[in-house]
Amino acid sequence: MKLVIAEKKSVATAIAQALCAAPVQRDGCYECGQLLVTWAQGHLIDLAMPEDYKDRDWRKWSLDTLPVDPSGHWQWKISEERGAGSRYRQIVRLIRRTDVDCLVNACDPDREGEAIFRRIADMEGSRKPELRLWVASLEAEAIQAAWRAMKPESEYQGLAWSAEIRSKADWLIGMNASRAYSLLYNARFSVGRVQTPTLAMIAERDRQIRNHKPVPFWTVIADMGGWRLSSERIDSKDAAMLLCGQAEHGRFRIMSVNRRRVNDRPPRLYDLTGLQKDMSRLHGMTAARTLQALQHLYELKLATYPRTDSRYITHDDLETLTALLESGRLAQGFVTREGIPGHPRPELTVNDKKVAGHTAILPTMQLDAGKLEGLDDDERKVMTRIVRRMWEAVGDDHVHIVTEVKARLSDDTDREFSSRSDETVSAGWKAVETGHGPEPEDEETANPAGGRNVIPSNLTEGGVIRPVGKVTVEEGETRPPKPFTEATLLAAMEHASRCVEDKNLKAALDDDESHSGGIGTPATRADTIEKLVRSKLVERKGRQLHATTEGERLTDVVEP
Repeated sequence: MKLVIAEKKSVATAIAQALCAAPVQRDGCYECGQLLVTWAQGHLIDLAMPEDYKDRDWRKWSLDTLPVDPSGHWQWKISEERGAGSRYRQIVRLIRRTDVDCLVNACDPDREGEAIFRRIADMEGSRKPELRLWVASLEAEAIQAAWRAMKPESEYQGLAWSAEIRSKADWLIGMNASRAYSLLYNARFSVGRVQTPTLAMIAERDRQIRNHKPVPFWTVIADMGGWRLSSERIDSKDAAMLLCGQAEHGRFRIMSVNRRRVNDRPPRLYDLTGLQKDMSRLHGMTAARTLQALQHLYELKLATYPRTDSRYITHDDLETLTALLESGRLAQGFVTREGIPGHPRPELTVNDKKVAGHTAILPTMQLDAGKLEGLDDDERKVMTRIVRRMWEAVGDDHVHIVTEVKARLSDDTDREFSSRSDETVSAGWKAVETGHGPEPEDEETANPAGGRNVIPSNLTEGGVIRPVGKVTVEEGETRPPKPFTEATLLAAMEHASRCVEDKNLKAALDDDESHSGGIGTPATRADTIEKLVRSKLVERKGRQLHATTEGERLTDVVEP
């Protein structure tokens, strides 16, 4: 008999229902003929704390005891989370049953899922054969296919080592650095391998904003009738007023007209970080809320595995995506008629080399618009965005004409004026989110008289034109960088190498061959941010994230 160990009860239920016609739940597991299916509740086994090492004098915080380093004889213990002990004992009782001759690891298909299973089996001391059920969707067909394709658990040893190394690195840095800085500065400091660099980015941004000294500038704007010419920034108000007077009565010579047709390719499918960034930007949702909603959608079999760092699918998944696009169930209720591409291009989403473990996030065939009614607000928003991104990723190019003009006053060759317009030819994939309505204006292409800046198509280089309306002077000032939001902080964590000057460290942070680039992973970045907030090192102000006084003090003393 095989004993299947899943990570959560909801996953165990889906597996039991997929592999057995009528599973019976009793005594902490499902019985399915020659199968038993049970579940953990996340991590049941953790690394022991320093004070748990009875043969070491680590209970007392003292510089004399540093470094705290149990290398060679690491100890593990049952988690102190509520219910972890009883759940562990139930699983162990099942492992020890004489009729169980094989264990199946059905924990989440990632590094941490591997760690959860291995730690239970290792602490119990099991020597029974082990298989790996690697499934990224909880649809019955996906589970059954994964069951037929199971491999020996030993083939995932590298992933298990990866999880163990990550845990021990976090332990060594967290325990030693937290104790060292707390003792040196007589304060309670919490230092972490990922959380402290993340805090440092927030604190540095806050300092840049606080220390910014606005510098005024002036710009001369000439109304050309439906479009406008703007001067370069001028440091002197008097010089700007003088130029304004010259422009009112002068003529502009067109120095260059650059028109180009731009085809913006569709965006890639979502990985977890990309989805979290968009949900923060569009709806103000925290990364943790997005992950929680997505995790529940996965357990409801409405979305594929959430903790992915891939934005592509493989050739093997192409048939499934094509079926999703052709079924019609993911069109009405999610996107407007104008948003559905005439000829979807699912092949754009395929790149086998870019899928290391899990494919990009997709809806499943279980989903239709009617299922949205049973979801809470966060889940509806997340599900709708996933479906829309699926249509965007296979859509037509967004085609637009970008025109850039440079001009000079005929009697003043030193001052350059410019204008830019951006006119949509075909909305393409952008119609999925916006329908066929107008796109929001931006500062560069907005017209002060209302509407968009539209440069005439008959404007040519060498021509001479006069202002049609008023010539005005606008005053502005340089702005500090914007405070971090969850969306921009997630992006900064993903591209953390931009904060590093050392070339070798830059290369290591950018390397995404064996892990997601940057600091943290798609699965852990949300929790890192939440931990900083819970520790009162970072605080939320609306959508913004700011370091607290304690947070800034910590970054002041920690080794850069």
